[in-house]
Amino acid sequence: MFENLKNRIFEHRLKKQPPRNIRFPHYEDVKDILLIYESDIMEKNAAIKEIARKLQDEGKNVTTWGYVDRKDVSSPQLPNSRMTGKSDLSLTGALDKKLAEDLRSAHYDLLIDLTQHPCLPLHYAAMLANCTFKAGRHIVDGLHDLMIDTEPDDNPNVLYKQIMHFITTIKSND
Repeated sequence: MFENLKNRIFEHRLKKQPPRNIRFPHYEDVKDILLIYESDIMEKNAAIKEIARKLQDEGKNVTTWGYVDRKDVSSPQLPNSRMTGKSDLSLTGALDKKLAEDLRSAHYDLLIDLTQHPCLPLHYAAMLANCTFKAGRHIVDGLHDLMIDTEPDDNPNVLYKQIMHFITTIKSND
């Protein structure tokens, strides 16, 4: 019951977000990417590291933002990497004020949300992120500008490949 209330609060906050200036990205012009994901419990995230490395090899500045479903986070907080856990959340499941401000203050050309399952802290991260364009799996209506309808998969590479297919092949007149 409490989880349902948390989700309703999130949906209310999502509807109250100010309008954004959304522009479909020309991938060759994308410089800064925010990659958000569900961390494995051991915080190894080999697939995420591989995806981030691929993007960096293409000349993109990549910031990763993960969430692990436990109180204490053991991963070091690196300049372009953030790992959050339950201790970083309010009672409603929202990110604490400092983390929310970090997401709002930095600007990214593209958000790639590799979240596979409903995860309220990552929904808040996607909602609050200051990004020109947001892409991810269709879990919550209105959260992303490009929503991919796929089955949940334990490997985020499947979702990443689908997102990148659309981002790199669709040409916008913007």
